[in-house]
Amino acid sequence: MHIAICDDNVADRKHLERLLSRESDKRAGTPNILYVDSYGEKTHFLANPLKYNLIFMDMTSEPGIVEYILEHLDAMGYNAPLILYSSQFDYTAIPNLPKYVVHAKKPYIPDPLPRFLALGDANVTGHVISIKVHRNAIDKNVPKNSVMYILEDENRCSLHTTEGEVFDVDENISELGKILEPFEEFEQVNKKSIVNFKYVSAVMPTAIVMQDYAQIKISFLRYRSYKYLKEDMDEQN
Repeated sequence: MHIAICDDNVADRKHLERLLSRESDKRAGTPNILYVDSYGEKTHFLANPLKYNLIFMDMTSEPGIVEYILEHLDAMGYNAPLILYSSQFDYTAIPNLPKYVVHAKKPYIPDPLPRFLALGDANVTGHVISIKVHRNAIDKNVPKNSVMYILEDENRCSLHTTEGEVFDVDENISELGKILEPFEEFEQVNKKSIVNFKYVSAVMPTAIVMQDYAQIKISFLRYRSYKYLKEDMDEQN
């Protein structure tokens, strides 16, 4: 499970990191390990928030900063649980909060964490993220995790899925790169190819081998960085 801590109080943020580390230790030997990222400001967090299955938040350094973040999350289509901890501000007073918001009060303590983590676990197992593309100008929603790789040939892009299906879409490779940019497992590895590193079997010095045995050319200069990316994805799977 991917978790974000958004708290501009350094001491509180570090304390919650320690509490979540203990919870992760309890899950050792299971596939439910916690991957925690911490943020003390909004810009870096909002660069890729859709990767998270659970968010803990208390941001007080700027007036209206929480409302600003929630507005941007809504615009991006975020819908995983977000635990909003009141401290200096009472967030329960904010009107029309999204349904995914759950209220709590500081200080951060261990007792409610298993209950909050269960909400994140449910998001991992029950939430299917889809990307919207177009086929002959008709909308098509494709589950993100079913996209293995994308190839562009003669200005036409084809999506190759984990089910063995291949179909053309109207978008070009640049447009698809922007659609998939929020998801860390996708990488444009050359001018005409985007790869989902969750489905990479091997990274060779001049090619990436996919689980369907397709080989996609890469620059030797990027070999090491792609090798590390595959290792990161393998650890998370």
